[in-house]
Amino acid sequence: MRRLLLLLMAILVLRAQNPDWFPKKDMLTIGVYYYPEAWPQEQWARDMGNIRKLGMEYVHMGEFAWYFMEPQEGKYQFDWLEKNVALAAQNGLKVVLCTPSATPPIWLTRAHPEILMVDAQGRTMEHGSREHADWSSPLYREYVTKIDTELAKKFGHDPRVWGWQIDNELSHYGRRFSYSRAATAKFREWLKEKYGTIERLNRDWGGAFWSTMYQNFDQIEIPNEETLVADPSPHAVLDFRRWFAHEAADYIDMQAKIIRRYQGEHKQWITTNFMTMHGDVDPALSQKTLDVFSWTHYPVHGELNEGPLGFRLGSAEQMSFMHDFMRSFNGLSGPMELQPGQVNWGDVNPWPLPGAIHMWLLRAFGAGARLVCTYRYRQPLYGSELYHKGLAETDGVTPSPGGREYAQAMQDVVELRKHYVADAKEPTDYAARRTAFLISFDARWDIENHPQTKRWDTVEHWFRYYRALKSMMAPVDVITADRDFSKYPFVVAPAYQLLDEELVRRWTEYVQNGGHLILTSRTGQKDTRGHLWEALWAAPIYPLIGARIPIYDVLPVGVNGNVEAEGKRYQWGSWGDVLEPEEGTEVMAQYADQFYAGRAAAVDHKLGKGTVTYIGVDTMDGELERALLHRVYAEAGASPADLAPNFFVDWRDGFWVATNFASVPQEIPAAQGAQVLVGNRTVAPGEATVWVDR
Repeated sequence: MRRLLLLLMAILVLRAQNPDWFPKKDMLTIGVYYYPEAWPQEQWARDMGNIRKLGMEYVHMGEFAWYFMEPQEGKYQFDWLEKNVALAAQNGLKVVLCTPSATPPIWLTRAHPEILMVDAQGRTMEHGSREHADWSSPLYREYVTKIDTELAKKFGHDPRVWGWQIDNELSHYGRRFSYSRAATAKFREWLKEKYGTIERLNRDWGGAFWSTMYQNFDQIEIPNEETLVADPSPHAVLDFRRWFAHEAADYIDMQAKIIRRYQGEHKQWITTNFMTMHGDVDPALSQKTLDVFSWTHYPVHGELNEGPLGFRLGSAEQMSFMHDFMRSFNGLSGPMELQPGQVNWGDVNPWPLPGAIHMWLLRAFGAGARLVCTYRYRQPLYGSELYHKGLAETDGVTPSPGGREYAQAMQDVVELRKHYVADAKEPTDYAARRTAFLISFDARWDIENHPQTKRWDTVEHWFRYYRALKSMMAPVDVITADRDFSKYPFVVAPAYQLLDEELVRRWTEYVQNGGHLILTSRTGQKDTRGHLWEALWAAPIYPLIGARIPIYDVLPVGVNGNVEAEGKRYQWGSWGDVLEPEEGTEVMAQYADQFYAGRAAAVDHKLGKGTVTYIGVDTMDGELERALLHRVYAEAGASPADLAPNFFVDWRDGFWVATNFASVPQEIPAAQGAQVLVGNRTVAPGEATVWVDR
């Protein structure tokens, strides 16, 4: 009997450690935000029933409801939330609850204005919006801890609650950073822990330049262009950006620990919804904290993306890049806010192309997402987002155009589940193109601080290479350098400006063992402090690339240079590394004008069993980068495809998924006998097709 009890206990522990939150056979689940506090109580049951009728499988509640949870200090009211959790369960809906820390209540901000953030101009923020509190305030953290604790005590053991979201889009939006005394104190603490002595900080911050030396850590202020006559130290700025991202991650971790403290055997997963391509918060810093990696994405809000229909379809590479980044941490990922229709906060707010929302959802399916959620079920009748569409129209019951597309996507997923094969193997030729896309937030921050030309855009530079990879049907994992890239046939590391000896060693070992490494302009210019090397320019990468970089050039707006490769000419303007190849290094592209005409712009170098390609020029449209990558993959025997830009095709769980963000129809690259399960062989703009090769 005792052995049986021990066995049962072991099974329970194992289940608690490895909960089956997302059964593989379900592949993808779709849900929606609901705000019961904003609607009459007599409508709650009707709304929950209609959410389920649309096919949604879970509901998300509570992230802006602190006042309704705690209308007076220490007076907690969860009855309304309990009723909605019960209604959700009655309708077969799982529940995602949220910590309400994004919206501190008026009684708190009036009693303790010191918890409010301070902008770069020294102004304390007022009550009346969201994310106006300072995460670095110890007092604010105390109040967050109290409300989170009460929520976790109430719902942490509740099997109807599936998961938790911490805060909402962690940021200070247009204010970006807080310059409060609390934030300054936390920044100083972080610096003291990092450097140990003020002498070391002065050295790494370059205090000898402009005599910006410090005598102790208490003299240090947050670098702020609004309060400085000239540029702040770039090394101080880089450290501040690092600290801010770590402080955000610490705030996430603080709240996650509170929730886990009160969970029972029924383990609930924890996430936070990062913002798409947001450069101030680094999701990689929360790898050990979060169970699920989610984000916010609104593809259509007035931006003129590529092609005449781009403003209605969104950016294919931006959407897909986020999937490939967030999925890479542990495979449990998906957008927690995906646009349901027209929004209210863009410079221009057009309608998405009919079918585009359905396409975005199948793009999530194809990219391996395990969940998608949309903001929101009902279009609000008041407030700053009353022009923001929901799944239901303003009458609260009629499905909106977006609501119908979400319902169709959920129907498609339910049908696809019938065709799921548990042991489906990734096609060999597809796997042969698998690529690690190596990004560095530190390098991005450092370049933003010293761009050298207003024509440079780090994220757009990333996208030029990412777009090329997707045109070759390469499966991509976007990863950071703390991850293992040795298993990938190809590694692309664009604009990797900050290096240390260890990463150079790992790159070298990877290539010598047969890997194919692609490096790009600006790589290796500095060490991880942001200092130039006391050596030749970018010297640590010379043995890797088989070339030197004696100079680089940038061109004024209106002046474009030309570069040639295999008889074709391409334009560039933002950055050009001029290369001097060593003997045995192959020149892949040359500059066609300027005073360095005829000199190398891209080279390929064999090293051990592998190759290193260095593309030193950043072209206007990315077509040179696309051509050179195609050549590298072809010569490595990876058989790259040649899809049209913005037509993405991915494999997931035995299914091929094509999504067309281009402005003209595209044909799926499927065998004649392939079985089309969703859509058509000809994919119209804003549509998707799913098929199996069986």
